[in-house]
Amino acid sequence: MKRLSLFLFASVFCLFLLAGCSTQTAEKAEPPVLTKCINIGNCLEAPKGVSWDVPMDPSYFSLIKKAGFQCVRLPVRFSDYADKSRPDYLLDESFLKKIDSYINEALSQNLTLVLDLHHFMEIMDKPNDNINCLTAIWDQLSRRYKDYPNTLVFELLNEPQGNLDSATWNTYLQKIVQTIRKNDTKHYLIVGGANYNSIDSLPALELPKDDRLIATVHYYEPNNVTFQGDPYHIGFENLHGITWTGKSEETAYLKMRLETAKKWADAHNVPLFLGEFGISREAPAQTRVAWTSAVVQECEKSGISYGYWEFASGFGIYDLGTSTWNTNMLNALVGSGS
Repeated sequence: MKRLSLFLFASVFCLFLLAGCSTQTAEKAEPPVLTKCINIGNCLEAPKGVSWDVPMDPSYFSLIKKAGFQCVRLPVRFSDYADKSRPDYLLDESFLKKIDSYINEALSQNLTLVLDLHHFMEIMDKPNDNINCLTAIWDQLSRRYKDYPNTLVFELLNEPQGNLDSATWNTYLQKIVQTIRKNDTKHYLIVGGANYNSIDSLPALELPKDDRLIATVHYYEPNNVTFQGDPYHIGFENLHGITWTGKSEETAYLKMRLETAKKWADAHNVPLFLGEFGISREAPAQTRVAWTSAVVQECEKSGISYGYWEFASGFGIYDLGTSTWNTNMLNALVGSGS
């Protein structure tokens, strides 16, 4: 009788394990749609108490959705709202409630929302002094949003750079992902390499073992074309009239660069998100459209999701003063049928 009971217990236990494994596989969601994405830049990534030239407004999400976009990347300077006098780096609740409202509005518009931790400049300068803050921020955010739909995606840190080199960043990534997964096992995480999420840094990026990762790169090449006339890119602010027409050698270089990133992503079995690419409003109008169209077309051919930088500032395609889109740029990004 005892043997029979043990046998039955073992059988039921095995069935339970199998059912659990089957459920886990069945529930594994595909990555949310990230393509046809636009960044709401020069807004919430401003320092605390400072207003940049794009004041945040929830109405942007419906505008963006109606224009034909499927995703919004929302850069946020969370580090300025962490209480660094406390060991838990408590985030300011009033600020978080504003972020809640933006996320909820985006999701209500059936947009994917990439919550991007942006402009944590202190960790780029002194990584060891700031890793606990970064980890604590993601501990809080992952607990807060763990029950949100999978159309909310977490981007762990925008453009690691400076003293936050590849080796250091690889170590930190493991810690941050482990912290998030203690609270939240379902949301996708976007991770990129050092040196400003450059394509060339991908070979040094060590991905944590996790089946819900998305790799990201940024692309602004050639810089003298995309950054021309922009006052925030030192050395390029006085450049004007530089053209890019899409001639064969120009498009061949662009194709080679994006293919390099896609081959790395495919080899590591992760989706690839071009989280930022953009061109200054100071560039010639036809150059803006030609370069943007070429990036989009190559991304679509290669199966790369893409997010334009950005909505309504120096690289923007929407005019807040006149409430109008740059229709040629909009068509280049989402198609004339939108």
